[in-house]
Amino acid sequence: MKTQFKRTLSQILIFLSANLGPIGVKTGFCYPFFYCNSCPAATSACPLRALEVGVFQNSFKWKLILFPLLIIGFFGVLTGRAICGWACPIGLLQRATAPVAQNLKKIPIIKKFALLPIEPKLRYIKYIMLIGLVFFTTALIGFMFTNLCPIGFLTGTIPTLLLYPSEFVFNSLFFYPALVIFILFLILIFTVERGWCRYFCPLGALFAPFNKISMLHVARVDEDTFQKECLHCNACSNICPMGIDVTKMDRDPECILCGKCVEICPKNLIEFKKR
Repeated sequence: MKTQFKRTLSQILIFLSANLGPIGVKTGFCYPFFYCNSCPAATSACPLRALEVGVFQNSFKWKLILFPLLIIGFFGVLTGRAICGWACPIGLLQRATAPVAQNLKKIPIIKKFALLPIEPKLRYIKYIMLIGLVFFTTALIGFMFTNLCPIGFLTGTIPTLLLYPSEFVFNSLFFYPALVIFILFLILIFTVERGWCRYFCPLGALFAPFNKISMLHVARVDEDTFQKECLHCNACSNICPMGIDVTKMDRDPECILCGKCVEICPKNLIEFKKR
């Protein structure tokens, strides 16, 4: 079975399992991926919301802080950032928008942006969002990130408005800014392949460091074989949805273990490795 078919099947099944609320399935767990617990069909809690509640106005409820972190850490140690590539429903959404982004990438101005020296630095925004909006502002001011989160707007606000409009609580302070951010999110994922994952996802920021120590990772075969047999065709780098130079990759924090580079290499010089 081809890797990409397995990915699609995995993402669809996990998306369905995340939306079993209507048949009475509710768990006390946090999702190990990005999804909103305010979705009418949600089965579990958003890990970022749990973290926000844990640090809300310096309350520091350690169980609420440690619970999502332990879940993320468990999957992170096993598979690094594979959750982003194989489980996250927002990753599945961005796979659907990827063909549009790939075509737009041919436009000169967008192509030049990908080559700018500042582009790799923009990837640090997600770490700033994690520390600044999820932890810092929540501890000092109040809930901020999840009130403005475009994923929450997509999977929570819109379904509630469509299915249960009478239950929707309108908050003028956050609704319109969240709507603007959601529109910007749509523009982003249609213009930059996996743009949300690259630049803004705080959960991706939590998973990314685990790529350095995870039991499963994507890597070149032994260095001597790679250097001798690599055709320098750049097929692996060109197909990477995260814009990684795969030929130089060494447990890159941006790798989502999607396996596209593994499949496309004509000399089979890239592979999934266990430790």
